[in-house]
Amino acid sequence: MNKRNKLAAFFCCLFLLSNNVKAELNLELPDLNLPDIGGSSGHYISAVQEAETGLKVLRGLRARGALIENPEVNLWIRSLGNKLTTRAPNTAAPFHFAVAKNLSVNAFATLGGVVVVNAGLILRSDSESELAAVMSHEIAHVTQRHIQRIIADAEKNKFATGAALVVGALAATQDSEAGVAILNTALAATAHKQLSFGRSAEAEADRVGLRILASAGFNPQAMPSFLQKLEQYDDTNTASIREFLQNHPLSVKRVADTTTRAKKYGAFKGRENISYLYMREKVRALTTPNSSAPNNVSENIKNYSTVLKLKQRGAYDQALQTSKIKNTRNISEAVLLAELYIKKRQYQKAIALLNPLVKIYPGNEAISAPLAQAYMSSGNINQAWRVLEEINVSEQTSLEIFEIKQEVARLMRNNSLAYRAVAERSIRTGRYKSAELQLRQAIKFPGSSITELQEMQQMLVNIRSIKKDQK
Repeated sequence: MNKRNKLAAFFCCLFLLSNNVKAELNLELPDLNLPDIGGSSGHYISAVQEAETGLKVLRGLRARGALIENPEVNLWIRSLGNKLTTRAPNTAAPFHFAVAKNLSVNAFATLGGVVVVNAGLILRSDSESELAAVMSHEIAHVTQRHIQRIIADAEKNKFATGAALVVGALAATQDSEAGVAILNTALAATAHKQLSFGRSAEAEADRVGLRILASAGFNPQAMPSFLQKLEQYDDTNTASIREFLQNHPLSVKRVADTTTRAKKYGAFKGRENISYLYMREKVRALTTPNSSAPNNVSENIKNYSTVLKLKQRGAYDQALQTSKIKNTRNISEAVLLAELYIKKRQYQKAIALLNPLVKIYPGNEAISAPLAQAYMSSGNINQAWRVLEEINVSEQTSLEIFEIKQEVARLMRNNSLAYRAVAERSIRTGRYKSAELQLRQAIKFPGSSITELQEMQQMLVNIRSIKKDQK
C-alpha cells in the first residue's frame, strides 16, 4: 500500500470515528495543543488529497443510502451552505453539503469541505438561523484547518501506525459495519479523545462561525440560543440530545462567551426565511412520517405537513382534498401539488403549475424533476429532456435526477444518453468499475454530440486516475 493510500485510509478512519461517536461540534473536550490556531497545517496533507478524501466520504455515504436525495432538500441545503461559505475566510476549495437520514442531533465536517447535517438536528432547530449557526461552526472547522491539525497531532504521536487502523479503514469503505467493528476494537475509547476537537478549536470555530453567521445575514443570537436549548432538553422524548450532552457536556464558559460575542453584533433586523419551515417539514415527512409539525407554525405550514404525510402514505385523493395550497408561486407548495397531480395522472395540471416557475428559476432541480416527469408521463419526451438539460449538473446533484434522465433517454431511444445517466449516478456513489463499463457503452452508441462524447472521454480519464490511486 503506497503512502497516499495509507493517508487516505487514515482520513477515512477519522471520518468514520467522528461520525460514529458524534465527535463533531464537541462541547467540551481536552485540548490537543493545536499548532498556530488559524494558521496553516498543510505540511501533512496536500490539497489534492483533501479533495479526494472529501469525495470518497461523500460518495461512500451516498452509496450506502445514508443521505436524503430528494432534489428539493438537496438543493436547499446546498444553497444555505453556499450562502454561508461566501462569507467564510479561506474558502478557495469547494464545499459539499448534504442531509443525512440520521435522527440523532448532530452535524460533522471532514476533509475536502464536506459538511453533513443530520435530519435530527434540522428537526430540533427552530429557525434557519439556528441551523445556519451549526453549519457555520462546522464550516469554521474546515476553514481553520482543525481536522488537518488533528491528523498532524495523531501522526506525531504515532497514533496511525497500527495495522488494524489501516485494515479497518479500508474494510469500512466496502462494509461499514465490518470496518467500524475493527476500528472500535483496535482504538477503543482513546480514539474518541484523540480525534475530537479540543477547547481551543471549539472556541475558534464558535468565533469564526459567529462572524460567518452574522455577515451572511442570519441572527447571531441563534448560536448561543441553540447551545442553551441543548442544555435545557431533558424530557423522555429527547434521548438523542441527552446522549449527545452526556458525551459532550456543555461548557458554561463557552455558552457565556458565545452569548457575549453575539450581543456585540446588535439586534437582529432581518427576517427568517420561510423556506426553512417547509424544508423542515419535508425532512420530517421523509424521515419520521408519524411525527407532527410543531404547534407554533402557521396553518399553511401545518397543512403542507399534513398533505406531505398523506402523499407519503399513498393517500393521494385525501391529500388533494385536504390541501389548502393556493400560493402556487411558493416552490415547495407548487412542487407538492404538482407531484400529487402526477400521481393522479393529471399531467397537464402539473405542467401548467410548474411551467411559470421553471421560467423564473431555470435549472432549479426541485421544479425541473417533477416537471420533466409530467412531460415524460404525458408523452412529450423531447420537452422532458429539454427541461432536464437546463440543470447544471454537479457532484451534489440529486441521484434522483440521473434516474429520471435515464428513463427519459430510454424513452427517446437514445441509448448513449441513457448509459451516460447511469454512469454519472455510479460515479457519485463511488462505483467506478460500473461507471467505466456504462461510459464505454455510451460512447459506442449513437445519439451524443461531439461535446458530450468529449465529456464522457474525460470522465473515463478521471475514473482511471481514481482507480490508479486506489491500487
